[in-house]
Amino acid sequence: MNKNTIYMIILLTVIWIILRESVNALTIAVGVALSTCCVLLSRHLIPLSRTEDINPFRLLFYLAYLFGQIYVGGIAVIRIILLGAHVEIVKVDTLIRNKVLRTILVNSITLVPGSISLDLKDNIITVLRFKDKVEELSESGMTSDLLKDKLEKMLLKTLK
Repeated sequence: MNKNTIYMIILLTVIWIILRESVNALTIAVGVALSTCCVLLSRHLIPLSRTEDINPFRLLFYLAYLFGQIYVGGIAVIRIILLGAHVEIVKVDTLIRNKVLRTILVNSITLVPGSISLDLKDNIITVLRFKDKVEELSESGMTSDLLKDKLEKMLLKTLK
């Protein structure tokens, strides 16, 4: 087992402990066992060689940031809907070259209310998004470029 495998097992075990809401020997042992199984069984889906340049602990900070953006996005979408909205499809270029991080970015854009990723081809992301009818660019940051830039900057920080 390499260093990233051990980090992933530790990370998944911590998530297991948080979800179980208890810290005892049994919870930790089950968490380590399940995490080890998950990491070893998923190697064919996400080869760890593709994640070697990603710092898993910095990825935790990204997840916390993403949760904040989900809540902020929800409030912004309510404002956009009340003011009148329409949808548009835009193509956005990303600077991220790592395939795993690009996939995380595309899924993150979809998780944030007001935007849905439709396609990822090379470095171009096609996004369906709400657009404020009153303003060309919404102050809420819900435009795909602003949202992509915020998430992209945080993801680029996860690289070693």
